[in-house]
Amino acid sequence: MDFKSLFRSRNYQHFFHRIKPFPASVKKEQLDYSEFKDLNAVIEYLEIKSYKKIVVAASGPSASKMSNEQGSLYFTCNDSLRLVQDLPHVYMLYDMFYLTRYLKTYEGRSGWKGSIFWYNYNNPHSHKIYRLTCKYLNHYSRKKREFLITNKGEEDLQPVYNQVETLLLEAFDYRHYRVNSGFNTLVFAALLAYLENKPLEVYGLDMGIGGDKYFNKDSPLGRSVKSQKNRELVGVFLDKLYKSKVETRNFSNFQGNVKA
Repeated sequence: MDFKSLFRSRNYQHFFHRIKPFPASVKKEQLDYSEFKDLNAVIEYLEIKSYKKIVVAASGPSASKMSNEQGSLYFTCNDSLRLVQDLPHVYMLYDMFYLTRYLKTYEGRSGWKGSIFWYNYNNPHSHKIYRLTCKYLNHYSRKKREFLITNKGEEDLQPVYNQVETLLLEAFDYRHYRVNSGFNTLVFAALLAYLENKPLEVYGLDMGIGGDKYFNKDSPLGRSVKSQKNRELVGVFLDKLYKSKVETRNFSNFQGNVKA
């Protein structure tokens, strides 16, 4: 056991959030998701047609370049939620630390449209976050829908997961490999931009380019951000995205196609 890890701020915060009660805005009520039989139902709920543009806000330093524009729907993850809380946004969850913090602290600000948990259960990384998400959704809910999109067979939205995988192949000739939260957010948002013919902007998907830091703090970056393998995987998708019909402006430091 790494005893030094017990004193790291992130681990302390994780423990605190695990024992913390849910905020008052969380209702002890399980919601029925059987009406969301396909991805179109999710798209309609998020009202994507009413927005001019989709913007992805990951947590890298280039996220600080992002401007707030009317008519944009923001897809965000991890700490970049801080940048868009009062703007129309969808929160994407994939990281255990941020999932735990979300469940125990997120009140849902005025711009919140809903949250998406997009997990591949065949990946062992997803098992713990899947179980924690199910434990919550089976007993609790918030004022907006929180969509568990996974390939675990008994889940209501399992057909939506399969549809997303099929559509990614049709749109980008791409099979998704979950590198990190920011990349997960980009791929899902890019698919919706493709389906709804919306322009796409990307910030903060820096993959360690620009220093060991996030948009809001200096911090060591892990392998999910800096490894050469993961950079190659992200690069493959970006190349396919740039060649697709999606009008994409990527302001990120890693393989961006526009300068701010």
